[in-house]
Amino acid sequence: MKIHSWWLLAGCGLGVGAALLPLPGMVADWQVAAQEAVVIDETLASVNKELITRSMLRRAENALRRDLQEQFPNDPAKQEEIFARLQPRLLVSLIDERLIAQRAEEMGLLPEIEAQVNATILELCKQNNLENLDACRAAMERQGLTMEDIRMSYRGQFLRQAVYGQDVYSVLIEQVTNREAEEYYRTHPADFTEPGEIEISEIHIGFTPETQAAAEARARQAQAELRAGQPFAEVARKFSDEKRASRANGGKLPPYKDNQLAEAFRAELDKLKPGEVTPILKLEKAYQILRLDARRPPSVKPFAEVRDLVKRLIAQQRAEAKIREYMRGLRAKALIRLAEPYRNALIEAEKAEEAEAAEGGKKNG
Repeated sequence: MKIHSWWLLAGCGLGVGAALLPLPGMVADWQVAAQEAVVIDETLASVNKELITRSMLRRAENALRRDLQEQFPNDPAKQEEIFARLQPRLLVSLIDERLIAQRAEEMGLLPEIEAQVNATILELCKQNNLENLDACRAAMERQGLTMEDIRMSYRGQFLRQAVYGQDVYSVLIEQVTNREAEEYYRTHPADFTEPGEIEISEIHIGFTPETQAAAEARARQAQAELRAGQPFAEVARKFSDEKRASRANGGKLPPYKDNQLAEAFRAELDKLKPGEVTPILKLEKAYQILRLDARRPPSVKPFAEVRDLVKRLIAQQRAEAKIREYMRGLRAKALIRLAEPYRNALIEAEKAEEAEAAEGGKKNG
């Protein structure tokens, strides 16, 4: 690893005032006026000639503080504890970001990633009902963010995904043997189990506080017709709200996965056999009667169908150590210069990584 201790003040210059030369026959005094050096930004590191400055580190610190405030809004002590632990590693994170970006450039990935960032920003604006980028930018600024902050965040995320995907994950996936994949599949059936599916039909009668009594009477009338043997579809068309989408289909709803149903509904439907109906169910703003049309139990997907997924899952479990090794390799090949106070930052970060990995190994063991 090529690490050089250095100190550079970007934009720092020493200007010399013009000297007044003596004319013939005259004694002239002259002096040199030294212009005061002004520090525009302070360079903390250089990664293959790309600079990392004090302002970049401050932006990273501010972003970390924002994230911690969102995660622990009512626990300032927790915020400070985690910030104190992570802040010394931020410079190394910025170095690693530069290395990953440079690797992505070597691989010809930057245009694709920039397009991905643009598409993500546009989708973010669209999801928040913001008409254009100016409105989106203004909304970000109201939250103390800038468009470039958001772009940098997404860019870093996509760069890591792309570079790690090609240089780390693809290699790890190829190294997983079929025997390892089959063993993982056999011992982790829940990971490959398709949730059960249920088909139901409904009679839905909405109400307001003023119409609740009439809605309840209507639901009881629908229930009476069902008990008298009237077809569920006909009763649904007759009693469900006119604007209810299921009404035109005789109350038929799209299939639901077991894990998509609210617990209260699942409890009622678990009591039924196909073709049976629930009692009248009172919701917050509606009465419902449900019919169980069909039920398909959970099923484990065949190994042949999920083989690639199994290998990816195994690769993910092995990725953390491999990524540490990969990043050390990038650092070792790079020309990294560090300002004097940060000369040992990389060494200390790698020691911390090893300590955390060892601690994690003890817990998993």
